[in-house]
Amino acid sequence: MEQTFNGIDFLSALALLFLFLYVLFTNEIRQLHKVYIAFHIAMMTWPYGMFMLSITPDQDYQWYAVNLAFVGLSFLGYGWLMFSLMLTKGLYRMKKAGYLVLGLPALAAAVLVTLNPWHGLFAATSTTWLAERTYGPVFWYLAGISVLYVLLGSVVMIRALFKTKDFGFRRQIVLFLLGQSIMLLLALLDTVYTSTPFFPDLEHVTGLTSLGIVFSDICFVIAIRKNNAFRIISIALREVVDSMDTGIVILDDRHNVLDRNAVATRFFPMNVGQPFPIESLMEGALEPGFGRSFLSSYFHETGKFLQTEVLVREQSPIHVSVKITPIYSDNGSYVGRIVTLQDVTEWRRLVHELHDRNEDLTLRNGELTLMQEELSVANRKLELLATTDPLTGCYNRRYLFQMLEYQITVEQRYRVPFSLILFDVDHFKQINDTYGHHIGDEVLRHTSSLIRARLRESDIFARYGGEEFTIYLPHTENRDAYRLAEQLRRIVESQVVATDRGDIQITISMGLISVDGDGYEDENPKQFLVEVMRKADAALYRAKEQGRNRIVVA
Repeated sequence: MEQTFNGIDFLSALALLFLFLYVLFTNEIRQLHKVYIAFHIAMMTWPYGMFMLSITPDQDYQWYAVNLAFVGLSFLGYGWLMFSLMLTKGLYRMKKAGYLVLGLPALAAAVLVTLNPWHGLFAATSTTWLAERTYGPVFWYLAGISVLYVLLGSVVMIRALFKTKDFGFRRQIVLFLLGQSIMLLLALLDTVYTSTPFFPDLEHVTGLTSLGIVFSDICFVIAIRKNNAFRIISIALREVVDSMDTGIVILDDRHNVLDRNAVATRFFPMNVGQPFPIESLMEGALEPGFGRSFLSSYFHETGKFLQTEVLVREQSPIHVSVKITPIYSDNGSYVGRIVTLQDVTEWRRLVHELHDRNEDLTLRNGELTLMQEELSVANRKLELLATTDPLTGCYNRRYLFQMLEYQITVEQRYRVPFSLILFDVDHFKQINDTYGHHIGDEVLRHTSSLIRARLRESDIFARYGGEEFTIYLPHTENRDAYRLAEQLRRIVESQVVATDRGDIQITISMGLISVDGDGYEDENPKQFLVEVMRKADAALYRAKEQGRNRIVVA
């Protein structure tokens, strides 16, 4: 077949390059810009590849051109979807991994196209001219995922169209959808004309996909420029920065001023493109000799955060806090610095006033601290007297019922098991009558000491009255409570109380009651506690009737 020059593809490539440069140089680069640039490059590769195919006689170079065109086409739909997601980022949130996963089908298509010389499943030709080619399953896979990407991106745009109430944004979305529809329509027509035998009279029609890309990109550029899609964030940020009370200066890696807000020039005159006047600024350093050290760090330790305070001597001197923070790019390389200048004159004045007041308050605080320590000691003594039995050191009856009422309220609600042991010293009245009350007190102290040493910190051990004691065991079922009670009974039985009138062998009788999750009564916790204590007391009474020195379970 005679080689022909494909002018439409060539002009399309030039038009896309011009539009690309126009958008690039008339807008500031941000994340949305980067996505659009990648999308635009993907658009440019198709007409460029088709143009190179039309002027290259060598079949190897023809394959390179076809490969380049279809690799770009593989990522064109994905680029549209990413651009749609970025443009409507306030409505859709996705992690970086999600964007990468969405790009895997496009990457697979590009790899399969590139490997066509090995598997031949993408395209083949029976001539020496690759412009006349027949497509295989990989081509239809590429066409399918491209259409799917376009449809997904269009769905994102359409949903944003119905969710937003901003007329300008809605008009912008309509232009984007119009451009994408034009590109999709012409690309489908191009595929039908060149890949099916149904239109033999239209074989001369070429470059429809390239024209669709150009027309769609014109719509994109109109939407971007007409609605300030790329500049609105920059404009808003500039307004915010200029309205701040803090001076902000951006420096490049050679200490030159790239930009500064209006407030920064009030503290010190500086011009964009000129070196930042750090030496003049440090002439007002408050600490003698610190300026030289600061300047050394500024020039030789660019990656270090620096902070100081200087005095700017104008008609009325002002104190300025200076902070210098390094800026790093995404790959971690140093690219410049941010200098913030803040007027702290009023704050410094308040600091001096507070310092003077603090000196007066320090003396008074010392006196108050001494008084607080004395009150704390007195409060601890009062608390100890209010909650403990002075003879045995156990909790007293009042504190016991306060704690039990609270604990049982909680455990009744959540059906938590607990056990309660009520015991007293056998024949205690006889001990008092025989040895005297002071020996009886010693017996109670000795017995309570033995019992307390075997209990957990969460258990409540209290003197119930006279020679009677109560042990509350939270989260303890009957089997474990009985085992503990038996250990305590044996420990007391095995010990003797040495007195000046001889050794005394003592024993204890114990009444045990356990409540599991199904044993709670649906009644007032205070009434339930009274009933539990009554049953434990009855069990203790039966233990005494049965001969003492034993355990009876309620």
